[in-house]
Amino acid sequence: MKVERAWAFAVVGAALSAVGAACSSEGGGAPAPAGVDASTGGSDASPVDGATADAGVDAGAARASVVAVFDLPRAPATQGLSSTFYDEANGFLYALSDLTPSITPIEPSKDWKTWTPRPPLDLVGRPGATWDGEGLARAGGRFVAVTVETTPLVETFDDKGTYQGVVPIPAVFAQQRAGNKGLESLAASPDGAWLFSANEQALTVDGAGPTRTEGSLVRILRLEVSSSATTQAAYRTEPLGPGTGGDMGVSELAALSPTRLLVLERGFQSDVGNTVKIFEIDLAGAVDVSGSAALSASSPVVAKSLVVDLGTLPDTGVTHPGTQVNKLLDNYESLSVGPTLPDGRRLLFLTSDDNAQTTQVARVLVLAVRGL
Repeated sequence: MKVERAWAFAVVGAALSAVGAACSSEGGGAPAPAGVDASTGGSDASPVDGATADAGVDAGAARASVVAVFDLPRAPATQGLSSTFYDEANGFLYALSDLTPSITPIEPSKDWKTWTPRPPLDLVGRPGATWDGEGLARAGGRFVAVTVETTPLVETFDDKGTYQGVVPIPAVFAQQRAGNKGLESLAASPDGAWLFSANEQALTVDGAGPTRTEGSLVRILRLEVSSSATTQAAYRTEPLGPGTGGDMGVSELAALSPTRLLVLERGFQSDVGNTVKIFEIDLAGAVDVSGSAALSASSPVVAKSLVVDLGTLPDTGVTHPGTQVNKLLDNYESLSVGPTLPDGRRLLFLTSDDNAQTTQVARVLVLAVRGL
């Protein structure tokens, strides 16, 4: 089944029509990639934009630059945003809440500097009452969402938000660690033929959670939409970050192709704040560990390369109400791939889950990244 790139959401479209005139007066609408200056990445571009990695400058920071940082209003529609996908056909970022079964369209300005939430689309008709939305994608002409992390449960919805059915997930993923460390991510390949997900930390059968010296072994699931056939690849997260206690795990996936993925790893320590890194992997040639009842230190893991450590990016002019070594950082749970700029850089959109807490923010971070 192929993604319908030009699809329109009947309910969302009706809701947006009421604010269309206002959007025009605000300079909104579907943004053109040329809206970001090809040489600077916008007025908020980082000082290392366009530079090569100098001594003492992190290679990831030199590869990525900040285009915009925008804190969304504190409102029910923007609380608990746990996953997004970007629809280039209409220029909206669609965000899934983990607090209520709904999808909120967020409209960027043409220069990507400001983001306006629009009326949410409620997801209705689900047979179960439990809700913990953690992943969102578009495939086979439908919304696909991780709706309960702990089961795990992946469900599909039509353009009106009406429940359509479930996506079968291998039983091994039900053996998750305590503390809500199950399926946290969901992505669809650009052609819509494949879905990807991963557990946040190691399943109980696959070893320990992350430590100060070693990451956690997780399984990246690759599912063919047309047949529901699956493969699994082993992936090792980063160790815990500096500070006291905390965790580290896979927060989101974003697909660049049917095999190439970006992996968002997110950690937290109470006295330091968040650690957020983006890695790139390629599942082509990866060993399928579907037949492994348990992973171990000898399990072959997919190679990963650092795209950017957000903690190395400049946070000049950015504020944060909580404890963060770098004020750009927050509880980033969402990662979406945006358009390619004229100079070849790719836009990435990250959003944070504020957990309805005053010490956190619902933030949209826009990066321009070379080499994707």
